[in-house]
Amino acid sequence: MNNFQNQIEMELIQQQANDNTFDILTGKITINELLESNNDIPLLIQTKEVIDLENRLDVLEGMIEYYTEEEEYEKCAELVKLKNKLWS
Repeated sequence: MNNFQNQIEMELIQQQANDNTFDILTGKITINELLESNNDIPLLIQTKEVIDLENRLDVLEGMIEYYTEEEEYEKCAELVKLKNKLWS
């Protein structure tokens, strides 16, 4: 593969990882449901780290930044609400 193809593949994996983690953190799907659908699932965090508040907040910050750059503002708003809920 050339560099351009590698870059596209990495961007797709990054998008899948953000979308999968978004769905888990916002309760749209459970980790088990996601794992049952496919064994090769990209996530931004290890499944055991989902419980840790500090890791969640760090991941939320990165995801908010990612979705802002992608101009997916509805997802950003949902993540900000979740972050505020976790932080309060």
